[in-house]
Amino acid sequence: MPTDISAELRKLVIERANFRCEYCLLPEKASLHKHEPDHIVPRQHGGKTTEDNLALSCLRCNRHKGPNIGSYDPHTGELTPFFNPRKQSWSEHFRFEGAEVLPLTAVARVTLKILRINDEPRIREREQLQKAGLFD
Repeated sequence: MPTDISAELRKLVIERANFRCEYCLLPEKASLHKHEPDHIVPRQHGGKTTEDNLALSCLRCNRHKGPNIGSYDPHTGELTPFFNPRKQSWSEHFRFEGAEVLPLTAVARVTLKILRINDEPRIREREQLQKAGLFD
């Protein structure tokens, strides 16, 4: 994890997200790894280490997102930015159907595709967590 994020800012990011990944909604308590602050706009693209540019991310979402800021929408072919938890509402872009996350917008389609949120192992994991009452 980056060392330039102060303990105070890290705490704010974690508590604001209610200990859940702001992309896939995985609760930290159900993860093998601690969630980490993600630069929504990565530093290499001019993103700052400020509360309005940080989101709590699980290890998998953060690693798949990497330094990307968007991708091509698989339906339209248009270059589309990823979901931004600081500026957008999760429920306006995504919804659950069982353990699968369904896209409601182009933003959701590119986010789901690049962050691989609906890869089969992740869907199976959410199914198991839902059955155990750890993912609601």
